Amino acid sequence: MDKKRLITLIVLTAMVHLATLSVDQQWLHWLFKLLPMALIIVLAAASSGDGRHGSVYRKLVLAGLVFSIGGDTFLLLPNDPWFVYGLGSFLVGHLFYVAAMMTRWRGRSELKNKEGKRHGMAIGFTSGILIVGYSLALGSRFYDSMMADDSQKGLWIPVVVYIVVIGAMGWSAIMSRSVLAAGGALLFIASDSLLAWNKFVGELQFAGVLIMATYFAAQLLIASSIERGGERRMLQKDASAASHNG
Repeated sequence: MDKKRLITLIVLTAMVHLATLSVDQQWLHWLFKLLPMALIIVLAAASSGDGRHGSVYRKLVLAGLVFSIGGDTFLLLPNDPWFVYGLGSFLVGHLFYVAAMMTRWRGRSELKNKEGKRHGMAIGFTSGILIVGYSLALGSRFYDSMMADDSQKGLWIPVVVYIVVIGAMGWSAIMSRSVLAAGGALLFIASDSLLAWNKFVGELQFAGVLIMATYFAAQLLIASSIERGGERRMLQKDASAASHNG
């Protein structure tokens, strides 16, 4: 299938899922939650990376997507044991994403000059501080709510581990210099933040729509980052900034 048509189909099935969130038909909800992810996996499998590192990146992203759809399946099941399994599946998926992003930290001839390196370090330091600050603030709020509820206390450690890993995923995506990967990772952080807030702190208005819209967009962007156009654009900006500073 043509990739543009496949992306259109992904968007349409995701929109159907959002539209059926308020419909009391479990099979419909399950089908259109998993179908967009299955199609995103097909998109990733049909994409091609550049060279050996590109092939490794593609395989790691595919592994992350597979564990993500596993997490989706667990979260469709009721009660906390399945929530923990879903959390674990997504955690492994994020580790694959981190490994994928790290393969794109290498061989940056565009950033070999001194100013280019400084620009890259500034991006890494600033984004790292922001992600750590956000994670600490969010974790602190979750801690207060979870410690006040005996049924949630046992989930605190898994949640902390998950916050650390998804924060690392976001930072590694930014450092990969891929606009698509970074955008996808930040949307993933937003989606999981909304999901956790809705579960542990209090119900949010339109939570289901916001969580799933950002989630599908995040996975689609990460899968689309296999083909490296987004990375090239970000590198060009870094190189341009370095030349202006020079």
